Formats: sequence, C-alpha cells, structure tokens
Amino acid sequence: MTDPTTQPPRIEGVKYRKVRLFRNETTVIDGISSTRRVGYDGWEPVPPREWDELILKGVTGIAIGFTTIAIAGGTASLGGLLNPLVPEVVAYGMGSVFAIAWLYCLGIEWLNRTAPDRARPAKVAGWLFLLLSMGAVAAYGHTLHKEWAGAFGACVDLVAKGSWWLLLREYAVPLDEGVAHWVQDEEQRLAGRSLLAGRVRRLNRRAAYQRAVGGAEFQAADAMLTRAEAARSLPEAAAEHAPEPVPAAPAAPPAPPVVPAATAPVTPPADPGSSVPSVPPAEQQEVEQQAPVPPVSDISRPAIAAICRKEIAADAEVKDADLVTAVLAAGHPDKPNLADTVRRTAQRVDPTRKTRKIS
Repeated sequence: MTDPTTQPPRIEGVKYRKVRLFRNETTVIDGISSTRRVGYDGWEPVPPREWDELILKGVTGIAIGFTTIAIAGGTASLGGLLNPLVPEVVAYGMGSVFAIAWLYCLGIEWLNRTAPDRARPAKVAGWLFLLLSMGAVAAYGHTLHKEWAGAFGACVDLVAKGSWWLLLREYAVPLDEGVAHWVQDEEQRLAGRSLLAGRVRRLNRRAAYQRAVGGAEFQAADAMLTRAEAARSLPEAAAEHAPEPVPAAPAAPPAPPVVPAATAPVTPPADPGSSVPSVPPAEQQEVEQQAPVPPVSDISRPAIAAICRKEIAADAEVKDADLVTAVLAAGHPDKPNLADTVRRTAQRVDPTRKTRKIS
C-alpha cells in the first residue's frame, strides 16, 4: 500500500530504494479513540557509495588473507624442519611461533600508531621475527634441495608483512610535537590515577580479608600498631601547638630601705584630769613588689601544620615562600628558622613535595 500524499517529491538524479514505513492512525467511536500503527511502502534516497571505505575494507581483507597463508606456510616449513628432532605436534606448534611473533608486534605497533617513539621497538622486533620466519622457510627448502622454492616461499611472509606495513601507514595519524606532548601528559595523568586506584582497591580488599579471617591475632596487632602511631604523633602535635617562649621581663630595681619614724617623747600630764595622748610609733611601710605579668601568646592562632594542610589542599603546587607568607599572616612570629620549619611541615603533610622538589 503506497500513500503518495505523504511522500516527498523525488529529486532527479538521486537513487531511491523502497522501504517499509509506519504511521499512526486513530479511530474514534462514541467519543473513545483508538490508535494503531499502519504500515505503508515508502521511498528513501540511497546515499552514494563510499569507494574509499570499500577499498579500505578490501585491502584489509587481502592483508588478513596474506597473513593467514604466511602463518600456515611458516608453520608447515618450520614444523617439517623440526619434525626429526621433536614430536610432530610440538614441531608444528613451534613452527607457528615466528609468524605469530611478527603478527603480535604488528598489533603493538597498531596500538601506538600515533606515538612513533613507542611503536619503534615493536616495529624493529617485528622485522627481526619476520627474518627468522623467512629463514626457517628457506632452510626447509634447502633441506629438500629446492632452494628456489624455499626462497619464494619465504617471500610470502615478506608480502604479508609489507601489506600490513602499508595499511598501518594509511591509518597512522602524525601528530604535532605540542599535541603529542599534551596527549602523553594526559595519558600519564590518567594512568597514574588508574594505578593508584588499583593499589588502593587491592589494599582495601586485603584489609577486609584480614579483618574477616585474621582473628584475635590480627585485632591485637592492629591495636598495638594504632597505639604506637598515636604515641608517635603526640610529640609532633605538641611541637606544632606549643606557644612560642616569652622573653623574661627585666627585673625591677630593689626598693629603698624604709627608715622607721621617730617616736615623739611623752610628756607627763599637767594634772590628773587632762592628759596629752602619746603619739604612737609610725608603722613600717612594706613595699610589695609584684612581678610584671608577661604577655600571653595568642593561643587561638592556627598551627603551622593546619595552615600548610589548608594551603596544599587549595593548591598542590604552592611554593614554600607562599606557605611562609601564610604562616606569618596567621600571626606566627618571624623566627630565623621559620622557613625550614614550614618546609619540613609541608613535606610531612604532602610527602610527594620532596620527590617533586617544590621549593
């Protein structure tokens, strides 16, 4: 069934092919609708043939055929050459090694087709294995006194290897030095993260296994190591949080000696009814010397380790000089060995700074 009303007009010179299309058709009876899919024949344009893609698939198939024949020929030749020395199954198994070896190197070369430096060892090894395979075929022809047949048979491996070499050059993409360096950096960064994730995953699995089957011995060892680590971290924490020593205040000058006041003479009363009260002796005044209170260091400022940990978390490549500036800004005094203390504290917070030589 063809619905010409829904078909777009055909364009002259474009090839079309018949396809099966579907559309929705709704039927309403007594206010109730029902939708179904109705098929009809339609026409769609046929894209032009991709000759480049077709030729590339063809030459790839030819290279695979050449490789299959070369592997079979090399296996038969080397197997026949080694048959008098070892059992037949082992001989023919050994005969397939050389051809499969240069094919293996070909795969490594394909994986590194955008990195010539990394592909060069596989390329050199592939040609070396090819020469060994060709030599095995030629030697087998020599043992049968058919040198020409052995020489032409050895060239089959060369043809197969050459076909793959040309095919790889077709797929290879030469990269600019800057682009290649960027790709290498990205690969190293991703590979490092993947390796670290694998190590952490393996350690977590091992720790879970030890907790599950280790028993009382593992728990006791875990408790002892935990206490040892806690005891080892206490001196470091005390050294980091200890306030700076306050210089002693200069001693106050000694107080002058106090001279007692002179006692006034007591005169007898003139008469019994009146009397002059005697002047009591003056009490000696004691001078209380109170030692000056030394200034108290600001204990609310953050520790050097906390400052380093915060700055490194914000920027892993922060310089030691910037860390010293942050420590001074937090209120720590500028001591002669402050830079060395900050550097060692940053290396304890991030051990990789020592290997990366950040200064």
